[in-house]
Amino acid sequence: MVRQRIAFALRSDLKLLWNVSQRHSSSTQTPTPPSSAAAAPISKASINDNVPGLSSKCLNVPNSAVGPGASFQGEYKVPEYFCYDKTSYFEAEIEMLKYRCPQPSSKV
Repeated sequence: MVRQRIAFALRSDLKLLWNVSQRHSSSTQTPTPPSSAAAAPISKASINDNVPGLSSKCLNVPNSAVGPGASFQGEYKVPEYFCYDKTSYFEAEIEMLKYRCPQPSSKV
């Protein structure tokens, strides 16, 4: 459930970042979103089920307490929420991009 919420937030942030970057682009070409190459049919072999956890670029959880009572041994056992910074979501988006299933297309 938490991973789904994080993935949704990452997709929203990436869309926002894409829109902002396109507004400030000096290019005269028509922009194509990064998912345009995803129109290829999905095969079972192209889906990677072995997805490792996020690296320390995204989330670096120390062994000591990071917040009031937040440690793996403390009352609050989810210290990860205290360990994000302003680039964590974007770093996670970059790391998870290669494990995503292609976007389905309605075009035949």
